[in-house]
Amino acid sequence: MAKPTLHIVYSPDKQWTWNPHTRKQQLEFKALSGKKKKEHQRTWNRVPHCCDMTKPYFRAKIAEEARSNGFEVEYWPITGRESLMAVGEAARSGKMVPGAAAFFLHAWDKPSYEKECVPAWDYYPVFNIMKDVHDMVYPHARLDQLHSEKRYASSLMPPTRFIHFVRQPNGGWQVRGKADQKVKDVVAQEMKKLHVRTNAKDLGFDDVMVKQGLSWGGFAVTRVAPGSVPDFVTQKLLPKLNEECQKLTILVQAKLDIVSELRWCMVDGKLRGNEWKSLNCPKRGQAAESAGYQNQHKAKEVVEEFVKKTLNMELPDLEKQLGEDCKKVWAEAVRDAGGEQPIYMRVDMLLDKDGRTWLNERESWGADLNGNDEFKRMDPTHKELVQRIVARMKSNLKKPRKRVQLPKTPEKKVRLSLLSTPSKSSPSKRRCVETPSPSKRRCIA
Repeated sequence: MAKPTLHIVYSPDKQWTWNPHTRKQQLEFKALSGKKKKEHQRTWNRVPHCCDMTKPYFRAKIAEEARSNGFEVEYWPITGRESLMAVGEAARSGKMVPGAAAFFLHAWDKPSYEKECVPAWDYYPVFNIMKDVHDMVYPHARLDQLHSEKRYASSLMPPTRFIHFVRQPNGGWQVRGKADQKVKDVVAQEMKKLHVRTNAKDLGFDDVMVKQGLSWGGFAVTRVAPGSVPDFVTQKLLPKLNEECQKLTILVQAKLDIVSELRWCMVDGKLRGNEWKSLNCPKRGQAAESAGYQNQHKAKEVVEEFVKKTLNMELPDLEKQLGEDCKKVWAEAVRDAGGEQPIYMRVDMLLDKDGRTWLNERESWGADLNGNDEFKRMDPTHKELVQRIVARMKSNLKKPRKRVQLPKTPEKKVRLSLLSTPSKSSPSKRRCVETPSPSKRRCIA
């Protein structure tokens, strides 16, 4: 009987080179001594841009666990667009044996292939073919795109307006469903609606936060005056996007005066490790990332004092309430996934200076997996998640899988490249198969 196969699509170690992206990072790196630069580079070469579960270490652990459970492991290294498109073609054509798949990559809004990050317009055409053919064990097949593009909603969010943009043939943008209106006019209308909702929640409207999809870490979250949002979106945000980006969701959200943020890791719907830590408040016109993060230990002390003085309660009591809110967010995610339970999710809840709590975001890729910045207290651990993923993988492959008829002709110009002539390095021609011995690897031509 043939062994089941786990396909691991990943970014090779040689691509895990850190590059300073922001002006702040460039200046700080330039100011370091030669020795410090080398130390900094070695450290950050091991750190993912976004997702802890895409680390080479995690990849090795899941391969080891899969082999010990009777799986054959096939590696599909991604070094650029050509190799990614070839993986999509291998899945579409049937050259990739149906089984389980771990897609250890993450979509972003940049045109470069860097560490685990891949341009979204290349990523999703391939990802969607892969999940149709295989049991996608990482990331979540039905939540990944929803989360990356920031298109999910929640009853616990602050007042928010979602604006969905689509690229036009001439290279310009329009708001989906509003082809007869100028983008600036639509954004202005959305600001009026946001003002009404903000007033209804008795929140201020001096500033709002503009959040861009396909981003994280506060790099594309900007504090803007309400009247300036239409110009900010049309003159600063949209023009900087690569021409290959064909759609984008932008959230405009009420700005809260924050005490801190509780980041709570959940596994199979149960609360696990957490920490208090948020970004500081940026200046008007600045990205949230520019303000830096709170120290997680000091943040907890600040929250503890605030809760006693303002809310007349103890911190554990507040955390208990927030834990129930996290479970509500988990239930919303399960609903969005058509009833399919995620294995892992992190829920970030905000505490404002009026003592009210709000959902900041939820994610299911394993960003900041440790959840507390201290690996000695990880909850869950990498080992536990690897075991849970492989256990679900075995269970899912025992179930009958509905056969999906894939299109013979891929959609639009991005998918068209899936049918292009494979290159010499095409995984459809040559793939690496991990043998039971981790020190040996054979290639099938």
